[in-house]
Amino acid sequence: MERDVLKMPVYREPHQKGAPMSTIYDALIGLSPSRDAELIEGYRRYAGQLAALLTPDQVETYAAYIRRTGTLPIFEDLDAEELVALTPEENVIATSIIADEQAAMENRRVVALLLQHSAPGAPAMPAPGG
Repeated sequence: MERDVLKMPVYREPHQKGAPMSTIYDALIGLSPSRDAELIEGYRRYAGQLAALLTPDQVETYAAYIRRTGTLPIFEDLDAEELVALTPEENVIATSIIADEQAAMENRRVVALLLQHSAPGAPAMPAPGG
């Protein structure tokens, strides 16, 4: 006897491995041992914003930058010397994020969340070369 079964979609993370959102999300996760729900949601929002704004190659470059430096700078707050220290590809990414009001806001928000959830006595997120 067959029953009617309500088929519910299987829950999946909002990203798939190798997808632009996943690449940046994974790099952000590596910045803090905290798995606070607010921080995780901030990562997802920022990663989604970046996946819509940047090309897949730019997302890869930005994720590599985050992993290499272990930091997430507020691009709007970088001075000219710090911007010049970025590679040309990183500079294009920084400029794109600065020019997009929503991405710039999410950039600031995620940095603030990271600082809020960092271990007591942990240093602030330094700027590149800082």
